[in-house]
Order: sequence, then structure tokens, then C-alpha cells
Amino acid sequence: MTREFIFKANKTITSPEINLKDLPGSCGRLDLVCRCISDSLFLSHDIRRDTIFYSILCGPPNPPVCIKFVGSELKKVSPDERNIAIFIKKALKKFLDSKNKEEWIESTPGIYVRKIGFKDLVMEKIREGKNIYYLHKEGKPIEEVSIEKPVFILGDHIGLLEEDESFLKDKAIKVSVSPLELHANHCIVIVHNVLDKRGIGDDPNYSYSDR
Repeated sequence: MTREFIFKANKTITSPEINLKDLPGSCGRLDLVCRCISDSLFLSHDIRRDTIFYSILCGPPNPPVCIKFVGSELKKVSPDERNIAIFIKKALKKFLDSKNKEEWIESTPGIYVRKIGFKDLVMEKIREGKNIYYLHKEGKPIEEVSIEKPVFILGDHIGLLEEDESFLKDKAIKVSVSPLELHANHCIVIVHNVLDKRGIGDDPNYSYSDR
């Protein structure tokens, strides 16, 4: 079963003019996006081939832009923030140069980019038959929730906007991984841990070094 994550980055830059020396500041917390990508996809010397990560970038100058990382297809990507930021930079450059921005554009193996917003992507996942789980500290403990065909929703340091939460109200199951406010990438690690213990996912013996 594929695990999918949708992360809304409210201020993250949508231009390839990324300053690799200042991911938190001038890039609108691109550092947080990179950490979430790393923690969603990478194990120690392995990669999770059963995971897909979407980041909706909503910062200037061309919002929204969605970047998709497909674990089973990734090649030559390392888990460190700078390396991931370089691949995001390549994807945004590919997006800028593309004529058809409404369809997924492959930038490098396993990394795709497209013009689609948060609500439209969620609705697309619902039409695919996926179940939407909104990670929120006031939700039901994830250990008590049956997880099937999951798409997990996360906000950045700002969180989801009021209009986003209103949109999700009748579409998502609100689940909690902690009674405390955690960093989004830590929430991803906990979700993976819960599902790993349940044996939910693809072959755990898959090795990233084989790709």
C-alpha cells in the first residue's frame, strides 16, 4: 500500500532562483520542505519505495506549484537538505520553461512538477479512492485509527489556513501523533513508525543502493 503525504508550504519560493545558502530565509522555509522530503523517503542506507511526497509551494512569484517525489523512482538524491534543494531548483526551472504546466512534468527520475493547488490535489486524491488523514494535535490518536489507502495532510510552521481547514472538515479524518505541537518532519517519522509496526507498506528489504 502506497503512503502519500501532502505538505502545504505557505511561503516557500516558486522560482528557481534559490539561494542554497539561505533556505530558511529568502527561500521561505525551503529548509523545512527539504527536511520533510528527507524524513518521508529516506531510511538508513535505504529509501521508502512505497512513499510519495507532495509539496504545494505557495510563495512568490508563481504560486501554487506542486513538486512530487516518488520513492520507487528516485535516483541520485541524497537525504541532506542542500542536495534536495538542488533537485527542487531543477524542478522549478523545468516548470518555468514548460509550456504545459497543468500536467506532471518529469524533472529528474522520480521528481515531477505541476501547476496545481492544495484543494485541487486533495480532490484529485479523493477521486482516486484515497482516504485523507489530517495530522492535527486535536485529532484522534493515530494508534486508534484504521489506516487504509492513506494520504496524510501536513501544514508548515504557519499551519493550514482557516479556509483549508474548513475545506477539509468533511473530507478528512483528523488524527494526532502527539498532544504537543511537533515539527512536520517529526510527524512524518511517527506516522511511518506506526505504519511500519502494523506491517503496512511494500517490501521492507528494498535497498536504495540497488537503484
